[in-house]
Amino acid sequence: MGVPIPHTAREIEDDLLRRIGAGEFRPGERLPTYDELAAEYGSARRTVARAVDALKARGIVVGVQGSGTYVAE
Repeated sequence: MGVPIPHTAREIEDDLLRRIGAGEFRPGERLPTYDELAAEYGSARRTVARAVDALKARGIVVGVQGSGTYVAE
């Protein structure tokens, strides 16, 4: 049995934070789109958006309108 896939916004937020901390997503790097993350996590796009919004509120990532979401420098 493998590692369970996160499904709640909090689980996705924690997993993205872990991945950023591990260097999978580096400062200045664009995150996958909400649709791509939703497919990866098997969750609704809105659930992913809530997770990313929480990371934005913490200053971990920043949104650039028309471009995407990036790991904060």
